[in-house]
Amino acid sequence: MEVIKKFAVGGGLTAFVRAVLALLCLQAALSASPAWAKAELLTLGDDHGPVAMASSLEFWIDAKDQTPVEKVEAGVGSLPFAAVKPGQSHLIDNAALWLRFDAVVQNPQILWKLELPMSGVDKITLYYRDSLGRWVVQQAGDALPISAWPQPGRYPVLSLSHEIGQTIRYYLRVEHARIPFSALPRAVSDTQVTTARQLDHLLLGAYFGLAALVTVLALINAMAYRDWGFATYALYMATFAGSQAAFAGVAGLYLWPELPKLNNISIVLLPLTAAAAALWFVRTVTTPKRFSRALDWFIVALMGLLPVIALVDAAFPTIESFALINILISASMAVLLMVVGVSLFEGDRHARWMALGFLPIILATLFPLLRNFGVLASSFLTQNALMLGSAVEAPILFFGLLHRVTQRRESATRATTLGTTDPLTGLGSTRLMLAKLRQALRTAERYQQPCALLVVNLSNLAELQQLHGRETGDRAMVLAAARIRTAAQATDTVARVGDSHFALLMEGPMTSDGVNQVATKILASGLRPSRELPEADPLLFHIAIGYMGEPAKLATTQPQSCLDRLMKVVKEMNDGSRKAIRMVQL
Repeated sequence: MEVIKKFAVGGGLTAFVRAVLALLCLQAALSASPAWAKAELLTLGDDHGPVAMASSLEFWIDAKDQTPVEKVEAGVGSLPFAAVKPGQSHLIDNAALWLRFDAVVQNPQILWKLELPMSGVDKITLYYRDSLGRWVVQQAGDALPISAWPQPGRYPVLSLSHEIGQTIRYYLRVEHARIPFSALPRAVSDTQVTTARQLDHLLLGAYFGLAALVTVLALINAMAYRDWGFATYALYMATFAGSQAAFAGVAGLYLWPELPKLNNISIVLLPLTAAAAALWFVRTVTTPKRFSRALDWFIVALMGLLPVIALVDAAFPTIESFALINILISASMAVLLMVVGVSLFEGDRHARWMALGFLPIILATLFPLLRNFGVLASSFLTQNALMLGSAVEAPILFFGLLHRVTQRRESATRATTLGTTDPLTGLGSTRLMLAKLRQALRTAERYQQPCALLVVNLSNLAELQQLHGRETGDRAMVLAAARIRTAAQATDTVARVGDSHFALLMEGPMTSDGVNQVATKILASGLRPSRELPEADPLLFHIAIGYMGEPAKLATTQPQSCLDRLMKVVKEMNDGSRKAIRMVQL
């Protein structure tokens, strides 16, 4: 009994294990053999589409790319057609991908199309037999001129049979070199195709219009400001927009419709040129030479290498050269990020705008790159992510460049005016006053009219600084400058010519009494109490007037001596004398 019991237990366990293994094998066989699954009939009824076709499609890869459609039709039972999986990619370089499906049209009022929503496909051919048994053949793709397409457009649109209620078998042959192919066709009505294309042209027109506008504005700013940053940005935007025109099929449709060879060349040449232009733009704005000469030379070498590789690939296209192109684009992105990152680390304020602007385009570049490497399937993002990223990038970079050039001009203006403007009071400097005085002497000599130079000393400046501090002294100087400027005419020149000294140059017809009245007005304005000063302290002025009644007697090379003489006179007035205004004949 014990032996029988052990045997029964062991036999049950063995049977259970065998059943589990059988189920696992069956599941693996079913998943590994999609050919067993029966493709669904594509029924085209009243829905205008687009209608997904994944469940109706079967595929077979012709490795030799030599099988005609008649042999494909004859070998339906022997050829290893398998069910299509959405997102599945196929590398069909030097091969052909065959797709087949059965469809029936039920509504005679709807004209159905087969649409492959992927620009840049080399060539697709649709075969089906009409009611008389004859083959109907339609072809489209970048390898053909647009005039050979059944319906011109950015991507292929082919007509399905118009026979109502008849099940038609279709064969779709796809040729596409180097890039993994994963796009699936879809059925869509003729009216829906027209509506979709109108919206398509509207959105594409908006994008390329924005790109053209930004490029033109960048060129205008480059010439206006003489700035290489705007010039390289314009080049980058133009080449990038050109690469998108080639990638989206717009260039092939409108620029060279009868030159299909340019399609594959432009898809490689323009993106690499745009990458080189992007590196040039970033190099111009961030100047990496400040941080590392080796990094700068590496960027220059990469800029020159990208177009060269593009030209070599155009002459000798191979899978290896295409892989190298994708690696170089990835390397360009990495170098661009590194340069911007180093600039941010070094405290470059303008690099923040570069980083913010390039972030969306770098993220967008990942989608077509991963598609080219076979990681992602063809989708809306792999087709349009770069345009979306560029539309976000363009205004950010433009604003950053405008902010950069504005700050540069302000810095240059401050540096230029620093020698002629007093930074505290905003008045002219001693150099400006001497230049104006020399010019005034020449004018006065020519027209035989007098002129006057007043030197005003804020005599209680030291006392205000001692009682209330340096900040109060600076405030007193600014207040004194404002009151002297108020007393002057629009044609007069006011400047700061010393620590506590100001100069007022008066030109035009005048008398000595009129000049004395201006000096008295300045003196009285200083005595008015001011809320800007602690305890409403007054401003005490001493004024020396240099009246030049006969300027012809003065040489035009004497403005410095005139100013020095008046400075000496006004300093001597601080000896406790009650006289606050003194006139000197020059």
